Amino acid sequence: MNTSQLECFISLAGTLNYMKTSEQLGLTQPAVTKQIQSLETELGCKLFSRTTRSVTLTKVGAAFLKDANTMIDTFYRSRERISSFQKRERHSLRIGYMDPHALNLISKILKPLLISNPNVIPEFSNDQTDANLSRLVNNQLDVIIGMKDAKFTDPDISFTMLHDEYFVCAMHKDHPLAGAIKKRKNKTITTDDLWEYRQIISIPPYLLGNFFSRGRHIVPVNDDLDNAICSNANEAYGLLLSGFGYAFLPEHEIMKHPDIVTFKWAQSPHAPFGIYSKTSALKDKSSSEYVFIMNAKELYKI
Repeated sequence: MNTSQLECFISLAGTLNYMKTSEQLGLTQPAVTKQIQSLETELGCKLFSRTTRSVTLTKVGAAFLKDANTMIDTFYRSRERISSFQKRERHSLRIGYMDPHALNLISKILKPLLISNPNVIPEFSNDQTDANLSRLVNNQLDVIIGMKDAKFTDPDISFTMLHDEYFVCAMHKDHPLAGAIKKRKNKTITTDDLWEYRQIISIPPYLLGNFFSRGRHIVPVNDDLDNAICSNANEAYGLLLSGFGYAFLPEHEIMKHPDIVTFKWAQSPHAPFGIYSKTSALKDKSSSEYVFIMNAKELYKI
């Protein structure tokens, strides 16, 4: 399979006309036909149904179109990256993070770095912290931002603490508790206040533990209720906005929204929040990793 085959297939899927496709690509009609036939032979299926009057995509052809677009897009992106390497010195800063809501904080840290180092190209890895830590150890990432994993140790990896993170209770403004709590002079919510209401659980697995039990893990959960478990804060906010329940979210994941209210959680545990990096990067003040960490410390006034 090659780019000529894919380009002919994508163009023909759009025009459903061999003449128009040949004009778009600057090829002869027989050349287009040959590319389509060779692709069909390679895939072992018919991508188009052809009659003397019409050309239509087969079901498998329609299914393959998305993959073809992805492959051709990947090719041209890769070619552009290679071209940029040849034109100028390019440095990637590969950043790992666990939740999409961390991107707001990451953007604030990146902004001064990109102004002073325009040749730095950020790349992102959204995954669980343990998976990203494995990538950092294997030189597939440069930094990871998130809560510290107390079980992880490696002499070549350092953790720079930025903040003593805590959890905030978030709920829809129309939640039965929201009005009552807001009337208090002390807008703090307790576990007892929340115990009778169902919960949206969106806590990193390495912090949460393997099961839920009141008073035994980082987040108390009433198992007698119909709680929901989410994989990230985006899902939690979707449920919050639907009025499903309340959620405990790390402070850096709190989103400002007119329909969501937040309260300080009196029993909130605290966890170190910061940046993992190679220990060697902290010794090189010219490295992007070092500048990224210093920017983050400045943001948190450390």
